Amino acid sequence: MTINTRGTTADSAGRAEVTAGQGRTARYVTDAVVLLAPPVLFVVPVPLIRAGLIDDGFLFLNLVSLFIAALVACYAHMGWRARPHDGDLLSARTLTGRHTIDLTRLTKVGLLEVPGEIRTDDRLILTDAHGVRIVLDKLAGSDETVDALVREALLSRPPGAGVVVSDRAAERLDLRTQVRRSHGRLKAGRTIPERLIGWVPLLSFLVFAPLSFGLLVAGFLLTGLG
Repeated sequence: MTINTRGTTADSAGRAEVTAGQGRTARYVTDAVVLLAPPVLFVVPVPLIRAGLIDDGFLFLNLVSLFIAALVACYAHMGWRARPHDGDLLSARTLTGRHTIDLTRLTKVGLLEVPGEIRTDDRLILTDAHGVRIVLDKLAGSDETVDALVREALLSRPPGAGVVVSDRAAERLDLRTQVRRSHGRLKAGRTIPERLIGWVPLLSFLVFAPLSFGLLVAGFLLTGLG
């Protein structure tokens, strides 16, 4: 691969140019969709139903809008075919296009854990100072994870960098000791007890279900159908 003086890298096959900050716009658009989809799906159908332009069945979208937003938040930045570039950039394809993380400017490292029947599927959530976010596990073409690259990058940050590392991510990267004694290089993020991980789907349902049902009822009341 080659790198020019402006910080852009062409991959070894020459198929794509990799630049720090790639995926920032997609991240902001995705965040906007996640935040706006539930209220839009609640507000927009009401006047249209009252005007007789659409069927009241559209109100049932409120039952799934929160779940859809949560799925978009989790999977829109899920990366695959992750490849390091010039030692500092880590690029991968996602549903929203190519995302490139600058490992030397990481600001947050978290862990996405999806409980399964056999084991928990966990992936690192990486965010850098450019505003790019990407969810990664393995490097392209191998069973090697991105852990070594991320761990080395975090330990190379200067004192006072203040990179926020969640407790579960620190455990996966074997950085719990460094988080406690990092002279401000790393900061402890949120902590979720391991015993709660398997209950996340049920807890999410118990939170989202009443809210979704409440939106549905409110929609029917506002349209005069309740």
